Amino acid sequence: MRANYDPETVEQVILEEAIGLHPEQVAVEALCLRIVSDPDDSREMDVAREAIRSLKRVGLFCEREDEIVELTASGARAGELLVGPICLSLDPD
Repeated sequence: MRANYDPETVEQVILEEAIGLHPEQVAVEALCLRIVSDPDDSREMDVAREAIRSLKRVGLFCEREDEIVELTASGARAGELLVGPICLSLDPD
């Protein structure tokens, strides 16, 4: 796997990975490590972290106080459109 620095591509890969892991909870760093080709490549890790922040800003990941990446209802729907139905239990709060 080659390093990818394209923000939109990395956002897509991050979203697909989070959908594939759902409902498992995963920390930001762990999710980044799952998709980068070289964890020692600080630029690649930074692009992955920024992709997660971007997905939070557009409402596909929840804004949380901790470092856990969690799909929102919109993120789950995007996942259904991308990869098919997923099991999702959302807390209405």
